[in-house]
Amino acid sequence: MKKYFLVILTFLLISGCHGDDHDHDHDDGHGHAHNSEVPKIYSTDNEYLTNLNLMKGHLWVGIELYKAKHIENAKRHMKHPKSELYGDIIPTFEAKGTAGFAAELEGLALSVENEESISTIENNYQNLFDAIDNNQQFVADVNKSIDGKITLVVSLLEIAAEEYAVGIIEGEVKNKFEYQDALGFTEVAKNILKNIQTDDMSEKDRLAKVISIIDSLSILWPQLVPTGNIDGDSKSILDAVKEIKKI
Repeated sequence: MKKYFLVILTFLLISGCHGDDHDHDHDDGHGHAHNSEVPKIYSTDNEYLTNLNLMKGHLWVGIELYKAKHIENAKRHMKHPKSELYGDIIPTFEAKGTAGFAAELEGLALSVENEESISTIENNYQNLFDAIDNNQQFVADVNKSIDGKITLVVSLLEIAAEEYAVGIIEGEVKNKFEYQDALGFTEVAKNILKNIQTDDMSEKDRLAKVISIIDSLSILWPQLVPTGNIDGDSKSILDAVKEIKKI
């Protein structure tokens, strides 16, 4: 019965994506671009964690937009974790024996759609992030290590570069949603590292260097909602990835 319910839910979630006018027809290789293939169990824990944190990136930028009173823009981002990512990850939840977070995701999306108070939305947002964090524990220990988390950060930044390349072309804003996605993914990547607790001074120094590199990318997003040309290029993100890999 459980499997039957998940199949139905997966179909509904995937079907819901067709009405979404935010175009993600490019395939980033990390499951972010939605396609007509039947969802499969992710082959690696890093792929699983990457997709969970892509959801966080959408939600992070969505809540920032909502707080800045860009309500319609916020709504677009809040529904993308469900329409683009959640359906694909359900088989992996089932394989790992974790419950997922459909109820929390729906609760936040509905509160945003109904334009509820910021306190209600922030509460639902935190509940959802807590649920996502719980689901992130169902991975091998290597993925919870500092090396594993830096690998995850690199994956997120690589996708951020792809999104930025679609959003900003030769300084012109071609797609503000992809530009904002790239910001969300980059912020989530940085927060992964900032939340690491370690007493090892060499590791602290290593983390500080990586965070500093990510911080240097902030100039790529001078505005949350771009109103003119942007002096930025996705190559800056890819160059940052190369630097991080050397640390």
